Amino acid sequence: MNLHRQFESFVRTNRLLPANNPTLLAVSGGVDSVVMAHLFRTAGFSFGVAHCNFQLRGDESDGDELFVQQLADFWGVPFFVKRFETKTYAEQNGLSIQMAARELRYVWFREIAEEHGFERIATAHNLNDSVETALLNFVRGTGLSGLKGIAPLSGGIVRPLVFATRADIERYATAQNIAWRDDSSNASDDYARNFLRHRVVPLLEELNPNFLQTAARNLARLRETDENLHFLLKYFFRENSESQLSESYQLSEGLSIDKQKLAQLPAPRRALRELLKNYDFTEEQARQMAENLDHVGLELRSNAGWRLLNDREKILLAAPHSATLKAHKIHADDLMLTLPEGGKIFLIHADVAPSFPDGREAVLVDAAKLRFPLLLRAWQPGDWFQPFGLNGHSQKLQDFFTNLKLSRLEKEKVQVLENSDGAIIWVLGYRPDERFKVTSETKKFLKISYL
Repeated sequence: MNLHRQFESFVRTNRLLPANNPTLLAVSGGVDSVVMAHLFRTAGFSFGVAHCNFQLRGDESDGDELFVQQLADFWGVPFFVKRFETKTYAEQNGLSIQMAARELRYVWFREIAEEHGFERIATAHNLNDSVETALLNFVRGTGLSGLKGIAPLSGGIVRPLVFATRADIERYATAQNIAWRDDSSNASDDYARNFLRHRVVPLLEELNPNFLQTAARNLARLRETDENLHFLLKYFFRENSESQLSESYQLSEGLSIDKQKLAQLPAPRRALRELLKNYDFTEEQARQMAENLDHVGLELRSNAGWRLLNDREKILLAAPHSATLKAHKIHADDLMLTLPEGGKIFLIHADVAPSFPDGREAVLVDAAKLRFPLLLRAWQPGDWFQPFGLNGHSQKLQDFFTNLKLSRLEKEKVQVLENSDGAIIWVLGYRPDERFKVTSETKKFLKISYL
């Protein structure tokens, strides 16, 4: 096996590295990460080296740090190191040592990458790691996504050695006279992964001497199947045949799922789980929602803060930590108001009527009827206005929203522009008020836009 050629081919075929951008390599000092660094150097890729000292093995951990630093210095590449109080962090957060180390290193890697302009972070996971991950997930319980092993590229993290077995990497290191550090904890069966590595995988290789290569092909098939499933589900819930998703599927902050279509599927719960897998909802939450489609108003919240709402016709997803809408005063001499939530209000005064807007993104009103300061605020129960086009008939906003079939999430975002006498001038995004419309007698015009 020509590991160098296969490495370059794998990187190129999977488009793992953007052109002309350095990569941050996570180097522990073990054979996998040291070989990865050698391959990057041999291929001429630009990179820096990051090393985590988790302080779990005393002098051995310090020796690893010194080894990696000397390697980076010898090559003349940027070197970053950080020492972690891993045991303390694990105890404080109720985590295993392995999970604590994982959280600590990836947060730090991303900080370094952002600060120093590394577009990708590379870890040295190999094929054995990928197969072991799939087996662990299978034993503990998982869906299709958990059986895919370790992806070559995910969230800016690349694994350029995931095609190679541990034996391939060690043979390459020996042939190239590459030195590395051994981690004594890898010899223990105390960890579930090591139990699989030392006792289960060898038995599977007795059944099939080419087990790892067979497993690699199976993982690739499962990965492709999972991608196809997600693609087909996404387009199954699309409401038209256009190339882009309709607004009813893709919201500005999440997604919506047609309940009638969901119920048509052979396994609604599994489909819902797939659609929600990136939002930190549990299997139990997906089951609860799928089995209660007729329970309008049911709301669930994921550990990451995402809100899932069972509305009349759709299941809606809202982003976590949605900002509470605050009230803002608008004065007569204001031309533009920038809102903390990210929007902008523009006011254009004119003596001649400009083009008539649609009433959703902008309104044209009779300026003489306004009493400043105006107030931009969230709507409240009990609010009413005279919708433009209803010949002066009054309507409560709640009834107006019901007629439009707005969901609870949509209603939560509605703002109104209020005159200083308390009259609503405009329900932003929906309808202006009849009382402020321009007429043939209007002398001063004001165009108000909201972006």
